[in-house]
Amino acid sequence: MSTLLDALDAAVNHHMAGRTDAAERHYRLILGVDPAQPDALHLYGVLHAQRGAPAAAVASVARSIRLRPMAAQPWAHLGGALKAADRLEEADETLRRALALDPASADGLEALGAALHGLARYPQARVWLTRALALRAGHAETLLNLGTVLRDQRRFADAEVCFDAVLARQPSHSGAHLARAVGRLVQGDLRNGWDGFEHRWHRFATPPWRGEPLNGAAILLHMDQGFGDAMQFVRYAPLVARAGGRVIVETHPLLFRLFGSLDPSIQVLVRGPEPPPHDVHCPLMSLPRAFGSDLASLPASVPYLNPERGDTNRWRDRLTAGSTAEPEGLRVGLVWAGNPRHRNDRNRSLPIAALRPLLAVPGVRFVSLQTGDARGDRTRLPGGIPEDLIGSVRDFADTAAILANLDLLITVDTAIVHLAGAMGVPAWLLLPYAPDWRWLLDRADSPWYPSLRLFRQPRPGDWSTTLGTVASVLKAMANKAAKTRREQAP
Repeated sequence: MSTLLDALDAAVNHHMAGRTDAAERHYRLILGVDPAQPDALHLYGVLHAQRGAPAAAVASVARSIRLRPMAAQPWAHLGGALKAADRLEEADETLRRALALDPASADGLEALGAALHGLARYPQARVWLTRALALRAGHAETLLNLGTVLRDQRRFADAEVCFDAVLARQPSHSGAHLARAVGRLVQGDLRNGWDGFEHRWHRFATPPWRGEPLNGAAILLHMDQGFGDAMQFVRYAPLVARAGGRVIVETHPLLFRLFGSLDPSIQVLVRGPEPPPHDVHCPLMSLPRAFGSDLASLPASVPYLNPERGDTNRWRDRLTAGSTAEPEGLRVGLVWAGNPRHRNDRNRSLPIAALRPLLAVPGVRFVSLQTGDARGDRTRLPGGIPEDLIGSVRDFADTAAILANLDLLITVDTAIVHLAGAMGVPAWLLLPYAPDWRWLLDRADSPWYPSLRLFRQPRPGDWSTTLGTVASVLKAMANKAAKTRREQAP
């Protein structure tokens, strides 16, 4: 027994000192001898959580709780792991159990506030995070979480107080810089927002470009975020070329053919294990800062990305051959879910049942452009969405060719809306109450993309009102199109 206790003490000391490999060895040693040692199970689960493995953390801490169900701290850590695994309803229930056992658990209070934030229950989240902050004034992560909730409630001045408090103690805290930047950007304060946005990961050690004259230097523009971000900010690549740079755009294979439609002077390469030779570099998302862009000076001329003519014709023929309606009516693409790994996907994506008001609109031919696991949901509705085009799509150039043959795209906030916007294709974007910063607040248009129309939740979680409005507008559009066809008929 004393040997196991000594090993546990050693594991805890290594863990607290940040020697995680040594801590893991000791936890595994203990559990190899006694698989039911509750402290080792609990703390090994905490280690999994700290390493970004929430599923393993949940399994380990849950075993500890089964052995010692009245210990409050494991319940709090289990709730935190469930939250990290995006099992937010379970996290809510678990953390309330933790707080029933220990109402003064700052970890439990903070995790509950963060889980409720993820569920878009902002007033409740703020209450619990305020309680956590009262127990540990000045705690950086609690302040950051509270500030983020206040930001999403549009209490921007109060949110900045929280972020500034973190930065006063930890001036290089990247999370606080980014959270403050997002608050400024969503309000349209772009120039101040870009500076804070630089506190994100950068890949290269070569000198970063900040807008100075290039004088023929080779500049590497590279992705540091997702597909949609790359399509939004690659618009700056021709401007860099005009500023005197020899421009190389390094990108993902799925964007390679599409980005080939940029200015012929721009070299487009697929990202490899090592960057190509270059003099300076700039992440695509840093280009607005380099050009000093504000709302009045955004380069919003479209299209700047285009499909290949052969692809457009091929998809036109397929869509025509697949038409079963006579007359066909509007062709409308649908996308109802984004990447489930996105931090806000729960709030930005739709349950498939929410599309019922749209699918009931007559005079519309819907086609599914949904990717990922949500693609299978289309068969769950009575009648379903009859056409699924995405199975034959090779890359974003193919998706662009499909969009070129549609009258309209209706989508949640995911990569395809950036493609439609970059092409100048009409698109209706469905936004949660607390939107991504680039869509700003309380406006139906986008300064980035002239062809977009924005439909916003009037309150957190209210997709019903939003989809009802969209269905009404779509019905009017379909009726107008039908009238035009009748008038033009011989």
